Amino acid sequence: MQSLTSCQCVMCQGCFRQFFEISVREKHVTEIVCQFCDSLDQSDPEQMDTYFSTLDTQLRDCLDPEVFDIYSKKLMEYTIMKDPKFLWCCHCTFGFIYEGNRLKIQCTSCYKSFCSQCKKPWEPQHQDLSCEMFLQWKRDNDPEWQKQGLAGFLQENGITCPSCGFQYALAKGGCMHFTCSQCKHQFCSGCNNPFHKNVPCMINGLHAHHPRDCLFYMRDWEPDRLKELLQVRHLHLHLQPPPPPPPTTSTSTNVMQQKEEGVQLLDQTCGNKTEPGQAGLCESHYREYLVSLINDNSLDPAPLYDGGELAAACARYSVVVQRGEGEEDDPYNARLLEKLKEVPLGDNVPRRK
Repeated sequence: MQSLTSCQCVMCQGCFRQFFEISVREKHVTEIVCQFCDSLDQSDPEQMDTYFSTLDTQLRDCLDPEVFDIYSKKLMEYTIMKDPKFLWCCHCTFGFIYEGNRLKIQCTSCYKSFCSQCKKPWEPQHQDLSCEMFLQWKRDNDPEWQKQGLAGFLQENGITCPSCGFQYALAKGGCMHFTCSQCKHQFCSGCNNPFHKNVPCMINGLHAHHPRDCLFYMRDWEPDRLKELLQVRHLHLHLQPPPPPPPTTSTSTNVMQQKEEGVQLLDQTCGNKTEPGQAGLCESHYREYLVSLINDNSLDPAPLYDGGELAAACARYSVVVQRGEGEEDDPYNARLLEKLKEVPLGDNVPRRK
């Protein structure tokens, strides 16, 4: 009988070898886990490193050299992706280590150029301009960019895997439990926090610990309520994109997002009906746009919570405030709010500079 050193599950040597041979050939390296308990917490880098170092020794002794070489190659690729100098080509999705410091770099596979900082295809206008200045130039001068309106804004500021840095031109408002196709890291597209499983917690099963300023919690707010939060800082007038081009005959939202189709996750156009006064977006994606402005400016949604939302948020973040005997709702909620505001906003929430 044989067991993994990372858990106490036991199987016969023949089953152990057969299971891991199939897993190595057919799965991503992070999915090569015990078939019984699957106890590996991929959100814990230290646990991942320890697991693979011990698994390497066990597989070396039981797998054929050819199969073990496949495992070694997959593990090496996974390790390289975690290097801070690792870059993905935005043209062909080939990845490589870049040691230089120039903005314009050329992919060693497809030989096309892109920016090492913003990871966008290289254009001559980017020369001598920072990424922020180049983006502003596109907003002001590029008719193709302007034609997309807010749909282009959402996809341009789409999803980036916090583990390997791979970028997706997808709106965040689709399935928010996102799994990177390159490294299989599971995270929330709204706050970049990892999805946990088999972790001692008040919540059972696969879940993420979303901060209160995550799109996960604000995606169901009405647009007027989101605008009210922006108006607190008088930011709504200064953060609008350039005026959109003349409206087209299209009445559906042309934004790519990840959708659940049965047991599959597919990248598809939203297709929901656009709403008047929401710049060519459906209501859900217009909400996503407003939340992105809220996140960019680190605005706290808590001041707009009603009593029920305050109580739920305090319970979520283990904020305890004893209610005074005979204390009215308004003063008690005010004390709840002040205590809740001591809990920081999300550290990993994407915020455009």
